[in-house]
Amino acid sequence: MCEFTVYLNGREDSDIVATNVIKSKIKDGHIALMDSAGKTYRIEGASIVTVDSIMAEMHLRSTA
Repeated sequence: MCEFTVYLNGREDSDIVATNVIKSKIKDGHIALMDSAGKTYRIEGASIVTVDSIMAEMHLRSTA
């Protein structure tokens, strides 16, 4: 199973908004994420830029 590190607006450690993410959904006005422990994250006003399963990274960009 691939667990993603999710970054918002960059590629630095300070840009990480979630780790061990196994599920993501695009919803109205936000991205919904779930990690391997079942914890959920709601990222408002963002869009998915890239999903890289080799590097286990997902990159989001603020749309607001």
